[in-house]
Amino acid sequence: MTSVKLDEELLDGVEQFIADRDEPPNGKMSYDDAVNVIVRDWLMAQGYVSLPDDEAGITPALEAANVPKG
Repeated sequence: MTSVKLDEELLDGVEQFIADRDEPPNGKMSYDDAVNVIVRDWLMAQGYVSLPDDEAGITPALEAANVPKG
C-alpha cells in the first residue's frame, strides 16, 4: 500500500466526490476507494490504463495527440 498526502484543496474535492456518491444501498465510499476511482478515471482518460473492453490496447494521450504533418 502507498500513502499519499493531498493538498487541502484536493482533499476537499475528494470529500465532495464521496458526498456526491453517498447513496443507498452502497453507503459511503471510503477515501481509498474514491482516490482509486478518481486516479483510474484520469489514467484511462490520458491513455495510461486501458478502457474496459478496449481491444485496441493503451495509447497514451500525448501519443494520440500527435497529428501527422502533411
